[in-house]
Amino acid sequence: MSPDDLDAVDRSWADLRRRQEELVARLELTFRSAHPADLAEPRARWLVAAVAELVGLLPTPSRLGERARQLAATWPVEGTAPTFAVEGRAWMQAGRGVCPSWTDLTEQGWRHAWLLLSDELAEQALSPFVVRRSSG
Repeated sequence: MSPDDLDAVDRSWADLRRRQEELVARLELTFRSAHPADLAEPRARWLVAAVAELVGLLPTPSRLGERARQLAATWPVEGTAPTFAVEGRAWMQAGRGVCPSWTDLTEQGWRHAWLLLSDELAEQALSPFVVRRSSG
């Protein structure tokens, strides 16, 4: 991520952090349209909490990747894992709707953040945030 990307993410997170409940509500609505309703709320809350922890680690990819893998183990949806295609895009859509300072540069910064995270996890899994659970 470039310094401009980090700055855009930091600025938007400062706005989003103050609007976490609205952000959760928007994410929940997005997830309800694609997933069972009983999983939308925990999925949205998990995502906001995870981003709150990870956003400060973006400048240090090795620490980011390590913490993301730890958080992935707490993903509330059995048998699935968070991905850029679903959670990343939902995050950006919700952020755009909640954050008054959201711009094209903000969008680019968050996209790069998700791609960085995906790169960090690629060595450990076939898809970002994969959660391997034992059956039985």
